[in-house]
Amino acid sequence: MQLRSWLPDAIGGVYWVYLDNPYFSPYVPIYAGNLSVAESYNIYNPENYDERSARWAIDFVDNLANLRFSDIAADVQAVRDPFEAEMFGEQAKLEEEALAMFRKDPNSARKFLTSYSDKKMIRVTEMFLELRDQIITRYTNNRE
Repeated sequence: MQLRSWLPDAIGGVYWVYLDNPYFSPYVPIYAGNLSVAESYNIYNPENYDERSARWAIDFVDNLANLRFSDIAADVQAVRDPFEAEMFGEQAKLEEEALAMFRKDPNSARKFLTSYSDKKMIRVTEMFLELRDQIITRYTNNRE
């Protein structure tokens, strides 16, 4: 959680969310000013698998990691680490842009940050579904 008093609350408050296992799941920002959260982060029922759910996508990869942990952890980090590095690297510029928008129209800044966060959440879901498919093919398809 980041609380930065020098920014308007809508931008200065950021909750960095991970789902399931912080060793695998990337962090994604949800700003205090966000108007909503991506559907994939709202869908989760532990009793019913749902391909649209970010939590299920990450859980699936996390569970597959039990097959060959060190190999699969490296596969996850190869995708997750650049995703997070890009996101953290663009945060200051993104927030400067949001602040300029906020000064003119607070609601447009909130929409901007919501869209940004939603895109990151959607990308995490896609990333882990792709990882799931790669892991199944690479490690469980009668291979050593």
